[in-house]
Amino acid sequence: MSHDTLGTDGDTLGTDGRRPDPMSPDAEAAVETRRRLYQVNDPLKMSGARVLYELPTSPEFLFHEEALRTHRSASDNLTFYTGIGFCAGTLAGGALGACRGVGAAERGETAKLRVNRALNECGSTGRKAGNRLALLGFLFAGTESAMRSLRQGKDDWVNTVSGAASAGAVYGLPAGLRAMAVHGLAGGVLAGACVAGKPLLRKFAPDFAARLEYFS
Repeated sequence: MSHDTLGTDGDTLGTDGRRPDPMSPDAEAAVETRRRLYQVNDPLKMSGARVLYELPTSPEFLFHEEALRTHRSASDNLTFYTGIGFCAGTLAGGALGACRGVGAAERGETAKLRVNRALNECGSTGRKAGNRLALLGFLFAGTESAMRSLRQGKDDWVNTVSGAASAGAVYGLPAGLRAMAVHGLAGGVLAGACVAGKPLLRKFAPDFAARLEYFS
């Protein structure tokens, strides 16, 4: 008699550490119990503010087979993490650059000059930060997908930590072996902290954790 275990992201794993067959009845039952899907022909029977805030925790899928997928494909990962990294880096870097531009203002300057300096700093810093985080996201998506492929489809914390460490090492490689080791170690530690913190997030903020599952 076989016993199933839970992966790091809450999905059911078999005794061999692999995901169940997406087309099997067990996999369909697991998805139905873990996710609340949108029903096109059966609208949510709620009223008032609940319609806006108590939404299903999974994205809307056109086909049921898409809801059974346990992870994104390699091409989906490349697009997703690269885009997320660029957007996050641009917004954060732009905000930091705007603060620097405002802080560098001198007494007697016109408002036009201050706004121009803030906009220049915002664009310059945001562009650099966005490109760097987009590159990190691209490297992480590639190395994480490569680790999953090398491990014959196993999807657990090992892929995340090793992918982040490899991405950091490749990112720091142009600066030398020391920078490569430092960046690789930092990437592995950050990924390990994120993986270790997911159970705590599910315990104290289950609704927020359910919505973050889409980004993992």
